[in-house]
Amino acid sequence: MRDEILITHANPEDNAVARWLAARLTTAGYRVWVDVQELRGGDDFWNVIEDKLRHHVVKQIALVSRHVRKRGVLKELALGDGIGRQLGDDQFIIPIRVDDVPYLEFPTELLRLNALEAFPNWAGALAPLLKTLEDAGVPRRTGPDTEFLASLVEAQQRGRLTVLERPETLLTNWFQITEMPELLTFYGSAGLSTQLENWLANSQKPHLKYLGLAGTFTDVGTFQAGDVAPPKLDGRFWLRPGDILTNGEVAPFPNGAEGRRQMVNLLRQHWDLAMHRRGLRRFEYASGEIGWFFPDGLVDGRVKRTLASGKKVDRAVSGKFKDKRWHLALIGRPRLWPAPMFRVHANMVLSLDGSTPLPGKETQAIRRRLTRSWWNDKWRDLLLAGLDWLAEGEPTFDLAVGRERLKLSTAPLEVPFPVSYEAEERRESEEAADGEILLGEELETDEGIEHEPEPEGA
Repeated sequence: MRDEILITHANPEDNAVARWLAARLTTAGYRVWVDVQELRGGDDFWNVIEDKLRHHVVKQIALVSRHVRKRGVLKELALGDGIGRQLGDDQFIIPIRVDDVPYLEFPTELLRLNALEAFPNWAGALAPLLKTLEDAGVPRRTGPDTEFLASLVEAQQRGRLTVLERPETLLTNWFQITEMPELLTFYGSAGLSTQLENWLANSQKPHLKYLGLAGTFTDVGTFQAGDVAPPKLDGRFWLRPGDILTNGEVAPFPNGAEGRRQMVNLLRQHWDLAMHRRGLRRFEYASGEIGWFFPDGLVDGRVKRTLASGKKVDRAVSGKFKDKRWHLALIGRPRLWPAPMFRVHANMVLSLDGSTPLPGKETQAIRRRLTRSWWNDKWRDLLLAGLDWLAEGEPTFDLAVGRERLKLSTAPLEVPFPVSYEAEERRESEEAADGEILLGEELETDEGIEHEPEPEGA
């Protein structure tokens, strides 16, 4: 059965991006094979690669860098091109450009194919790649292959970390929606369509505008409340979110994919409104990503929390860095697979006055400089501290605006992992009780770093 994805790349030059991509595809449930031979005694893996391509691989991802013409890469591409023709699949090979390589310099097997763009930002190719795999019907599991993920961890950390044969529970940045609204209701209006559109344009409630209808999770009383008088609304469709997740077609949506896309849109609006109500401020990064940051004065002192493991979290969510102020920012992305949840990650915003954010492009290098010593445990603690404050210490954060029930767990989903590791060395930044960051000498660099250009998509 062909159910594996093979990643063709230059070894060892492109191992970092290959492992990064393999980890994300595996987490998404796909079976992935990637050559990490330099970490397994230098054995010749060509026989294995050939067998994979001939009998097991459903898609071959080709990472295109300036090393793409290495002999081993060209051999894999030539075989993959032949396998694709044999299968009648002219999209068998999926090229991803991970370096500044002109398209005319691509190997012959890739010239006729549309390459996904992952330069200079690897993550830029992830969403279109996942859609390509889904559209092609590539099979995936209900959960990630933890054994394979463990091998990637070991590969990435060898030489810098000590891998221990000791199980560990990993915390993800996925937070489950513990309570979903019972209904997504679509309303129509007996009046002119422009009346409904004009009223929705002034509505502060999360809603969908779809085919001349207004969709919402909340009750009609809350939905209609506001300074502007609403038109007369009458219910047209009553959808259960569970049906949208599991069924193919649920009116008024033409298919399940469109229904899920609209539901993600509505969940994102609930997140944004909840952030605003708690006093966080909106910030748009250079990539177009929307974050919500903690201005000075919003939180009284540090946020303290005790995790389920017993570990205590004690973090400031804003502070001083040289002549500027840093602020924790949270970015939430709703997801419906494998279960309704939000993927939340922590970022940073800089200001001069504690409340007015500096533009992302002007501060990219400074943010990198400040956070280069912020290891995973610090980002984890900041993320958990921020969510704990939003939920006022409760186990769930309420995203509802009316009588509907919509709650987000403040405890991240956990993944049991067969190995753990210990770092051989760590660099620590010095953080005062009020959140001021004082970098050690080994972290200081020339002031000129503040003027480095920002990469595209950063």
